[in-house]
Amino acid sequence: MIKRFRLEQKGRYEKLVIARRLSDMLDKYLDGRPAPMFIGAEQGGIPQWDDVVVQHTEEHWEHLQIKRQTTCFSDKHVDKEAFLQSREKKAKGDKAGEGSKPSDPVDDADVAVDTDAAKDPADDQFDSELEKVMKSLASWQAPASGAKPSKRTFTLHLPGLDVAIKGHSKAHITTINHLREFWDSCNKDGLSVGDLSQRDDNPTQRVYTWLTTWCGFRDWSHVVEKMQMLSIESLGDETELETAALASLDRHFLNSRTTLSLLIDYISDNTTDTNVISCYSAAKQLQNMLRPSFQTWTQYLLNPLGQDWTVTGTHDLDGPDTGGSVNPASQVVSHHWKEGAFNRQLRLHAGYRSPSPGVTALPSAILRLALHLKAGSHGLLLGEPVWRQGVDQELGSTLGIGEADLDDLPWIQNTESLSCGLGRPITSQLDNRRESAALHDAMNEVVWQQLQNRVEQKMAKITDLDLLTAMEAMWREWKPELSADQTARQSLFEQLMYPQTEGLDAKHALRIGPRTLELLEVAILMLMLTCVGLGGADAHWRAIPPIGDILSIALRHWSGGATDRGGPRLISEDSLRVVLGQSPAPVVVLSGVEASATCLRDSGMADDRAAEHSMAAERQPRLLITRFQVYSQLQRGTLTSLQEYFKKQWNEWLIERDAAINACGKGQ
Repeated sequence: MIKRFRLEQKGRYEKLVIARRLSDMLDKYLDGRPAPMFIGAEQGGIPQWDDVVVQHTEEHWEHLQIKRQTTCFSDKHVDKEAFLQSREKKAKGDKAGEGSKPSDPVDDADVAVDTDAAKDPADDQFDSELEKVMKSLASWQAPASGAKPSKRTFTLHLPGLDVAIKGHSKAHITTINHLREFWDSCNKDGLSVGDLSQRDDNPTQRVYTWLTTWCGFRDWSHVVEKMQMLSIESLGDETELETAALASLDRHFLNSRTTLSLLIDYISDNTTDTNVISCYSAAKQLQNMLRPSFQTWTQYLLNPLGQDWTVTGTHDLDGPDTGGSVNPASQVVSHHWKEGAFNRQLRLHAGYRSPSPGVTALPSAILRLALHLKAGSHGLLLGEPVWRQGVDQELGSTLGIGEADLDDLPWIQNTESLSCGLGRPITSQLDNRRESAALHDAMNEVVWQQLQNRVEQKMAKITDLDLLTAMEAMWREWKPELSADQTARQSLFEQLMYPQTEGLDAKHALRIGPRTLELLEVAILMLMLTCVGLGGADAHWRAIPPIGDILSIALRHWSGGATDRGGPRLISEDSLRVVLGQSPAPVVVLSGVEASATCLRDSGMADDRAAEHSMAAERQPRLLITRFQVYSQLQRGTLTSLQEYFKKQWNEWLIERDAAINACGKGQ
């Protein structure tokens, strides 16, 4: 068959019909509304109904037939039997009239051939183009159960409804409008086929006669069955089609008229009988014309059986070619967590399930992504209230920022999944874990990149050159190591955001993301200030020789001990024993605490520095460091003042330790 989409073989009207349909698909797809998956040509395997095939889902295909007819399809009688009888009588009459003429062997032979043809015409010899289409619909049989697609529908596109189907006189003309009214009657709720067949209405009976004598329909039941698969649409002329297409394109594209021209060229050049156009591929082709403010979306869809996932979206329309990988995790994360972008949607069409301890499954990774959406972005979650309850339990009701930092999550309920032409399937438990790991790796990398920028911007504000020199030298050592060793970096972040005494699962890393970057930034800077002030070049985020290991906690708020149900509160409201446990590290940095270390020391562990060295007292850290009088050194202090502060703290501990040892030796 002719490749109907080739520019040189397709009229502008037909191309505008297709462009109008594709423009509507693009409008819905870009808007995050359900849209068909593909549109193609010369496919589907149904004669006369393969000009255009729209794949709504894997189970539903729509076959389009475009007729630009503005004149009568056929002037023959609406009843084929009556037409054939009339034709046969006319042929006999013409032959009888020729009997008085002299006989000519050649003419007699021609007449004999014509008469035979009139007596036994081919079944489709006199069929109009519309009748060929309707015959194909009448003869088509639905596929066996289990075959895909399980549902097929048919749409007849015409410029108007006043075109005649049949008519040998004005009194017997049957129009598309009559067929449309007949179709509408067949699609009424509660239809009785018997009552319809008894309707004493000339247009209804003429349409039925035409369908059963010209188009191959058997009876009323057969007619109604196929009419319920059919739609008849009047789309108007080229101007009306163009106006409708422009209206759809204008919502998302800067210059709708130029975009329509590009879309028609794309349809003409790229669609054949061997491939199809998806919404994604068309949008990718037109991405330079998209409005800067258009809303993007990503969808993670769990199939109804709860096993396979699909990820798809518009987040990468302006992104680089990923070498065949569709919607890779790195693109998903970079899009939703990047700075300065607005109008983004993260759609999760899966119900909440409590995670298994230590298992980093895909829903937890998506949940982490959703927890840290940037301003102007929204999460659309299936069963959103249940997701809120779940994350509340997993995080102890706080990210570590404040008492109510989970109350303003930009999440809304969503029950509608989207069907898209291009998505990446995740079809096994192993693929599930790999996708989760890829998302977490990408999120960790984004957090690290953004954290580096924040730390360096804050260091740029250091006024004392000696302090800046020392801080930069330490950062140049730490930064490459943390960049190269992802395991070490993640271990540090988990220590900062998940106190062991809290009892939460750090492997899901829900607290580690853009929303908590300020906590991480202050924690890293406090660690560097501590190391510069105490240990110099030998100090490390893990330990400061010869003092010992470092434990650093970045949180301002926490949920309390593992068995505590008191709700989120400032870390400083709990005792050190509860926060740090009974055997804390020698150096503890609480970068989220504004109060002084003196205020935090737990009378239950030791009443004073001297008493804390007593054999009877529970262990306290040798050095307890908070933001108090330390963080301000960045902008108002000097290297000398910082080192003197820490030297004083360390010397006090040494003096009191020696005093406690001496007291113990004297039997006090």
